[in-house]
Amino acid sequence: MDQVLTPEEVVLKIKSSFSALIFDLDGTLADSNPTHLEAWTRACKAFGIEYPRDKFYYFAGLSSLKIAEEILKTYGKKEGISAYDLSARKEKEFDLLQEKVKPIEPVMHIVRHFYGKLPMAVGTGRLRNSTVKTLDHLDLTPYFNVIVTADDVKHHKPKPDTFLLCAQKMGVTSQDCLVFEDAQRGLEAARNAGMEVIDVTHWKPQMKLLNIF
Repeated sequence: MDQVLTPEEVVLKIKSSFSALIFDLDGTLADSNPTHLEAWTRACKAFGIEYPRDKFYYFAGLSSLKIAEEILKTYGKKEGISAYDLSARKEKEFDLLQEKVKPIEPVMHIVRHFYGKLPMAVGTGRLRNSTVKTLDHLDLTPYFNVIVTADDVKHHKPKPDTFLLCAQKMGVTSQDCLVFEDAQRGLEAARNAGMEVIDVTHWKPQMKLLNIF
């Protein structure tokens, strides 16, 4: 079982052992999962599909296009509706709901502490345009030297490509990096990249998702 550390303990750990940091976006830097759930529900409804809400966390870490493919394949294939159509509609709905997204403060404590001291990257399964919008909305863009998105790699989490590219772009090795994640696929991706990882789920506020299901 992974050791549970407080943000303050992680700061000390970083100072003694790491020279670069990598952060997932959704559920790690941004408390955006309830907003993603609402956006997916709206997008599916627009096409006459019932979104499988009980699978939300199962989908965590997948790109929007991959999630759309899974939904159509398993839960509601409709004539004339492509995964691209569903994914694009979801992104549109998320943009309309963007103002609801807030930063996760315990993680931001780490980001602010090491800003200007260590190179930091965002490694996410989201598309670049959507990623940049959320980072800009939360005023986070200036903190990060590198942003790697689903557009930048062929193989997504739990494959290690996203985090390996982050390290490459920062000019460091896997052993130099500490990753911050919340989703199982992301945790696996970090370990597959040979990187140590912090599971931030115990730092997050009580998720509004608990009241949605």
